Amino acid sequence: MSDPVARLMRRLNPSLITAAAMSGFLGCEPESRREVDIGPPSASALVGLWQGFTYLEGQEIRVEIELGMNPEGGLVGVADFRDAGSLDVPLEVALVGDSVSITSASRSLIEGRLSDDLGAIQGQLFASRMGAWYGLVLEKDNSAFRRFELPRLTENGEAQSEYSYRPPEESENGWPVSTLAAETIDEEQIAALVESVFREEHGHPEAILIARNGKLVLEEYFYGYSRDRVHSIRSATKSVTSLLLGIAQDRGYVGDLDQPVYTFFPEHQGRKWIDRQYPITLAHLLTMSAAIEWNSDGSSDADGGEAGWQRLAREDDWIGYMLDLDQAGTPGEAASYNTGLSTLLGGVIRNATGKYADEFAEETLFADLNVSSYRWLKAADGTRETGGGLSVTAYDLAKMGQIVLDKGMWNGKRVVSDSWITESGEHQLPLAEGSQGASRYVTGYAYHWWNQSFEVDGKTIDAIAARGYGGQYLGVFPTLNTVIVLYNGEWDQPEGRVFDSGVIVEEWILPAIR
Repeated sequence: MSDPVARLMRRLNPSLITAAAMSGFLGCEPESRREVDIGPPSASALVGLWQGFTYLEGQEIRVEIELGMNPEGGLVGVADFRDAGSLDVPLEVALVGDSVSITSASRSLIEGRLSDDLGAIQGQLFASRMGAWYGLVLEKDNSAFRRFELPRLTENGEAQSEYSYRPPEESENGWPVSTLAAETIDEEQIAALVESVFREEHGHPEAILIARNGKLVLEEYFYGYSRDRVHSIRSATKSVTSLLLGIAQDRGYVGDLDQPVYTFFPEHQGRKWIDRQYPITLAHLLTMSAAIEWNSDGSSDADGGEAGWQRLAREDDWIGYMLDLDQAGTPGEAASYNTGLSTLLGGVIRNATGKYADEFAEETLFADLNVSSYRWLKAADGTRETGGGLSVTAYDLAKMGQIVLDKGMWNGKRVVSDSWITESGEHQLPLAEGSQGASRYVTGYAYHWWNQSFEVDGKTIDAIAARGYGGQYLGVFPTLNTVIVLYNGEWDQPEGRVFDSGVIVEEWILPAIR
């Protein structure tokens, strides 16, 4: 392990701390480095990398705490919660006797006791977005974490380098499986892709799934992942929210998309959108074209360069905060990425159906697709994070892509109307100049879905895609009758290990499809 203090100082530099810390299940706020002078020799026992697991509703969550001592003898630390997409969470640490207390952003995070051999901390972790304490045991350099360190291990515990294709296993939900060859996908090309993952050439992919002609043909997991392990999909949550709004409209809870947003929130009298009756409609929310004061990435903000969603994350009333923002142009002209608008869509679902997004999903979309393992984060006021808070298995996300490909059908049952699927995936608006999410593959923005195009062998192949921070990806390719899911776990994209879903799709997967 490299010098922990040097690494921690780099990671705790305010300009380098990832904003992901604010949107994970902890709800912590990244701050500049904090120090607690508790001095040697007791403090030195905590220096190092601590790893362990907590379990939220039966789902395994990795916890990694890295601590080091600064020149003044105080402890500095950061925490990573990779399964929730939260990295570089800054820590305060106190050690009194054998009692360890770790806080972040002035909130209690971990309470425990140091074992007699100084090799373990046994205690509990408080997940504020869940509002509860969960048991936690941290160990120094935990051997159970080895499976997360390499793409795949052999039965002998060695790094796997060669790949032999096997078709996916049948499941109880009735999704048929097939082989690459039977669905005219070049097996050698896909094998080359998987072996390149083994060589760690694509960052940190944790899942690659391909379905073609309604059948699952490839299901490969890496770095300790598996079919039943949920994964944060971050902003790909927005596309799931779009499906839920479509279902709400199908069932009569929501009417015309030209309905003004303010009419859904009568309880927020006193907010600008309500009192001034802003002409912002549901369609404007769906297409990210509400034209309100919102800084996507912090690069041009006059007040400290803070992104809009970072401000939102600190608010006690997320819906009220959004409804009090000023207009900054004419709605409907261009798409400008805004996670807060997705939050408002969640509020529309809540007020229109009487149920939060996750509750409504459980009765509709998730019930129809047999999605039972998931986690949906919420704000302090109970608002569900419909812009980026869903964790779900890659297998279940692929099923959501399949119903989009099949115009709203799953196993012979209508889940979402054909009209909604068609309209929500069609090109709606170009991206505004400088909008977050732009790339050479993006051609526009639909109803919380990205429009994409790829160039393969001189041909253009269009896609409807859900995309999330860190490279989480669901691509639907109508002309190829194909669905692709990619999960990535290296959220901070370190130098030399960049994961690019577009490159994997365009240069590796699409050329294999005949």
